[in-house]
Amino acid sequence: MYKIDQRKSKVMDMLLASDTVSGAEIAQRLEISLPTARRLCVLLAEENRAERTRGGLRRLPPGESTYSFDTLRNDHAEEKIAIAKYASSLVKSNQVVFLEAGTTLQHFAIALGERIRNQEITNIVIFTNSLINLEILHPVQSNLQMIGGQYRSDRKDFVGYLSELALKGLRFDYCFVGADAISLSDGVMAMDMDTVRFDAQLVTHAEKSVILAHSEKFRKHSLISYVSASEVDCIITDNALDASIAEAYRGRGVNLVTV
Repeated sequence: MYKIDQRKSKVMDMLLASDTVSGAEIAQRLEISLPTARRLCVLLAEENRAERTRGGLRRLPPGESTYSFDTLRNDHAEEKIAIAKYASSLVKSNQVVFLEAGTTLQHFAIALGERIRNQEITNIVIFTNSLINLEILHPVQSNLQMIGGQYRSDRKDFVGYLSELALKGLRFDYCFVGADAISLSDGVMAMDMDTVRFDAQLVTHAEKSVILAHSEKFRKHSLISYVSASEVDCIITDNALDASIAEAYRGRGVNLVTV
């Protein structure tokens, strides 16, 4: 484990013992400088593992998330578009595919819609649990199936018991899934149990599962792992990923594509 990950784990342990922790306390406990402690607080907040407070962090209550689709939808757009275009090229005519929710999947839906509009692929069936994907694809795709359930306005998607129940009778040629974080040791991660339960079931119902993730996700950690990196068929990211990280994944037999 990298030193930064060890430090973040220690800070999370501190938050388990106390709902809040100050930057000064982190610096003293970890024997690091105060600016370094503050940077740890920023990283953990960006990873949605804790909430920034004046001078420190607050532990997020179970089920609470700081994720916002609207806030993140335009971040790293150029890289996400490149990932999406490559991923859409994998889809062939006469296939059944599932598009999960997320900001990178939004760009994937746009890229896939362009291929359908240009008649590069025909006779495909698309399932999704994302309201955004539905809005993008319905003008160009006739056979578009929506998985319902409990609506989450922060993620613009549907999850929960009804969503999981709907998956049980379905099989897909491909499922395309986002990620809140990816680790070689811990696998593909999400920050909430609803996403974990849905995605864990989703990847078992697809002939091939493909993870679409911006390179920053490889430097993050999230709450729960639901599948190992080696168990998915492909991980697609942008070419800003550190070469040593890419080499480590490929050395473990992971099909990692950088675009």
